[in-house]
Amino acid sequence: STSRFGRRRPYIVGSTVCSVLCLAVIGWTRELAGGRATLAVYLAVVAFYFLDFAVNCLQASLRALIVDVLPASRQDAGTAWASRMIGIGNVVGFLMGFLDLVRLLPFLGSTHMQVLTTIASAVLGATVAVTCYFTSETPLLQPSLSSSDDNLQAFRALFTSLHALPTVIKRIFRIQLFAWIGWFPFLFYGTTYVADLYVAAHSTDGGTDAELMERGTRAGSLAMFVQAVVSLGSSMILPLFTYSAATGSLQPPPPPAGSISVFERGMRALLAVRARVAVSLPTMWAISLGIASSAMMLTLVTSTVAMASVLLAVCGISWAVAMWVPFSMIGETIRGGSNRTLGRQQMHAAPGGASDYVQVAMGDIPLEAIDSHSEDGSGQEPDLDARPPSEPTELSAGTILGVHNVFIVIPQFITAFASSLIFAVFEHLQGTAPDAAGGQHARQIALVISLGGLSAGVAVYLSWQLRRLA
Repeated sequence: STSRFGRRRPYIVGSTVCSVLCLAVIGWTRELAGGRATLAVYLAVVAFYFLDFAVNCLQASLRALIVDVLPASRQDAGTAWASRMIGIGNVVGFLMGFLDLVRLLPFLGSTHMQVLTTIASAVLGATVAVTCYFTSETPLLQPSLSSSDDNLQAFRALFTSLHALPTVIKRIFRIQLFAWIGWFPFLFYGTTYVADLYVAAHSTDGGTDAELMERGTRAGSLAMFVQAVVSLGSSMILPLFTYSAATGSLQPPPPPAGSISVFERGMRALLAVRARVAVSLPTMWAISLGIASSAMMLTLVTSTVAMASVLLAVCGISWAVAMWVPFSMIGETIRGGSNRTLGRQQMHAAPGGASDYVQVAMGDIPLEAIDSHSEDGSGQEPDLDARPPSEPTELSAGTILGVHNVFIVIPQFITAFASSLIFAVFEHLQGTAPDAAGGQHARQIALVISLGGLSAGVAVYLSWQLRRLA
């Protein structure tokens, strides 16, 4: 955006408002529908679709904001902290599923969903307000496009420029496509998978079907809560044992100049071990995808709630990396190219001399302003989105992250279609709807998740190849 309020703020605020409205519709669907069940279903479906769109827009804008305000050497730290914040949100969100929110906060709504959506809206609005207030943005210097021809030209430039992206970014997009085909079945059906296993194991314990399903759902929610806790812990620890292309490999501390205390000796020993075991970002990504792929495929041979919960918890390690590493690598690539002089591309030190840093257009930024930029925040940030009209094939930072988001969203539709087809085939073969108490539905979900694990296995192979470039 060319708004005086900043290039990201209008999108961040707009998508936040849309998200809050959608949450309100989801929480009060029955009241808005006036008791008409069909209308309530349609309202809920439409609200969820718009919420998905708004959240994706918000995430892309916030990720782009990290790229804008942090230099290349701090991109890894910035995205790691973003992953930690996501982990905290996941833990708090799943924890609320166990609380009787209506009894604790009756003034926020009459149902659990109403109270939950109200809290989510308030927290989202407050955190976005803090972000927008304390983050400084440089207004976009490029003039707004005014005609439909200009807009069409911009879209044509977007698609014709994709082939010119550096190898690292294109490979990250490809990895994300296969990785998220694996992630979405896990996210969609993880809770249901554990719940159906619980129902199958306790179908003879007595009680009504509704009570049994409620206990099963709580077991599934507990498993996802443990997964969120594991993910949060991993996001705190794993960044300490990785290094990026911008920072270089970790080095052990130099020998002490004189005598040191026992505590200092111990800390130096820990730092030395850390330097020896630290791996690069692509290696960490490949290992984490391997863990996720294995856990997902093992669901096919799992029949107990305890084992299924362990597999979901193990995936928490990979989830923390998925929320951190690819975004860090893209941010470093973009910022690495932006810190070069005007009209040049930074070449990453990789075998074959391939260009791994994208040239981010900076035609409206004086060269001396780029040279004076300092990593401690004292200099003016270079304009990553300014683009001279004579160079329409260059992609801005926001555009690159937007395209990256597309490669995350597309697997959602692929997964929804494939899983619906699998469930329909099984239902047709069985002649009736799946019997949850018999564990049939759990086995079908396990098949869908394991197929996602195969796709994640392809991502493992691609990410392992990426190590040679980054």
